[in-house]
Amino acid sequence: DCHMHYPQTGIIASHGKRLLDWLNYYTFPEERKFKDRQYSKKIAKLTLDLCIKNGTTTVASFCTTSINSVEVFFEEAEKIKMCVVAGKTCMDRNAPKYLIDTPFSSYNESKNLIKKWHLKKRNIYAITPRFAPTSSPKQLEMLGSLWSEYPDCLMQTHLSEQKEEIEWVKKLFPDSKSYLEVYQKFNLVKKNAIFGHCIHLSDREIDVLKECQSSIAHCPTSNT
Repeated sequence: DCHMHYPQTGIIASHGKRLLDWLNYYTFPEERKFKDRQYSKKIAKLTLDLCIKNGTTTVASFCTTSINSVEVFFEEAEKIKMCVVAGKTCMDRNAPKYLIDTPFSSYNESKNLIKKWHLKKRNIYAITPRFAPTSSPKQLEMLGSLWSEYPDCLMQTHLSEQKEEIEWVKKLFPDSKSYLEVYQKFNLVKKNAIFGHCIHLSDREIDVLKECQSSIAHCPTSNT
């Protein structure tokens, strides 16, 4: 499964909201709990157990902005010798104060996590800006630089999941001709990039993804 959010295991199928409302009403309050190491451990173990039960033996997961959420996920995967891709979610705006980081803290914390976990046993690190609306240009710039420093990491984010989201990106990044171009400007579109959802892409965006050897994670249930 090349795109999942293990911190959302407890709120899967929450009723009746579209993406942006769903984040504010359900996702962000749930992700706040992952500052607690024991809660992170409980959900990480549950998620990995559910994956194995359903025949999914390798996953790429977003964590939260909390370092604890990342470390516990890697630790629990190591216990069962499972290959996982994961990374600290980075977002420095347009989210609750209790979740946001800064461009510098996201860079430093991600770098420390890479040094500690990347390619240790079966762990693989993914640099993880949540999506363009929750990252300032400075944060995206610093994460693009970090990826250049550690090119064998993966990079995972979201792209063109809903039309309201695309319109929001246009307002936040008026100098970019498309949603994908936002990521391009910060050196985040290349091989080993995983873009989640990608429902409403233009032909040009599809061509660019192909040219850059970037990947799309389809996500059947949420895309439906």
